[in-house]
Amino acid sequence: MAHLTQPLRKLAFPLVLSAVLAAGQATACSFHYYVPEQTAVDWLVEGKDVILGRPSAENEFAFATAKVLRGNAPGEPLPYLVDSVLRKKMARNTEDYVLFARQGDEEWEYVSYVNAAFLSMIEQVEADVSNWDPGYGPKRFAMFAAFLDHSDPTLRRLALREIDKAPYRMLQSIDLNIPNDDLLSQLWTRQGYAFQSIRILLLGLSGEDTAREEIYAFFDRSKDWDWATNLGAFATALIELDGVEGVLRLESVLLSGPRQPLDKLEQAIEALAIHNGIATADLRRAIASALSRMVAMRPETASIVVRQFGKRNDWSQGEALVQVMLDKKVRDPSEQLAIANYIGRAQRASAKMSLEN
Repeated sequence: MAHLTQPLRKLAFPLVLSAVLAAGQATACSFHYYVPEQTAVDWLVEGKDVILGRPSAENEFAFATAKVLRGNAPGEPLPYLVDSVLRKKMARNTEDYVLFARQGDEEWEYVSYVNAAFLSMIEQVEADVSNWDPGYGPKRFAMFAAFLDHSDPTLRRLALREIDKAPYRMLQSIDLNIPNDDLLSQLWTRQGYAFQSIRILLLGLSGEDTAREEIYAFFDRSKDWDWATNLGAFATALIELDGVEGVLRLESVLLSGPRQPLDKLEQAIEALAIHNGIATADLRRAIASALSRMVAMRPETASIVVRQFGKRNDWSQGEALVQVMLDKKVRDPSEQLAIANYIGRAQRASAKMSLEN
């Protein structure tokens, strides 16, 4: 990108000021539409006080501490009643528990019912957690990826929530151990909706034709919609399955549409940004070409490219943005400054690369 240098000299934008303004802009994430909930594993690893409870011998409608996993037992009755259904279930299963946890002096949370399989998972976490990386690392990921085909449905759902936390590069390393039919059967159910995004990504990683059929059909259906939930996951899976051809298909059904809503385009551009960071040279060229054509046709998409690539410290799209600035096709001053800042970062990254080579 060394040839960017001369056009950039013509851009009289205050890059220092633009950096300040760009930093204050929202970095909207269109890949998930929820804050991933705290999983039972998060509570096991991060909770200040974590206990296992059972119905009290003195009061069958109240919980009592059966085992302290971390911290202290509650000094007062837990704020949960044992209803008749749960009481009968636990009377039949005398080795089952309920997991409760809290942070600091906050209220206790009812985290999960604990049967023998779940208790085994807890024991495995307790044994392994000292070897896990801080935050979310590959050892934690590997443990729960192995649970995707577990016989216990609660652990299968927990495994989906856990691997949904993984960066995409980590997710690509998965040894997928569940059939596509299982992923597809729950893709559009009400019960499976919370896991739709991660199931779509796993379909993309399967490499199977049944996955292609589902993903192609989604884009055929949604291309004329004003909004499409989880489009970003479908776009990521499409590129995973088809590479350069996937980018071209995405451009054909979405990026080249002159009336496509910007919210939909943001999801697709995020998928392109995710792949660009881990792509082959051929795929990166295809992504850059598709974005260049999109920005030339719709200059208002330039700020989305800046947002999605910039928040990943990916400065590879400067060339796609230079001409739209030289042609003064972006009118909003804050967008002008953000784009100018991105181009400046792209120039510096290109110059550094040239020096290193």
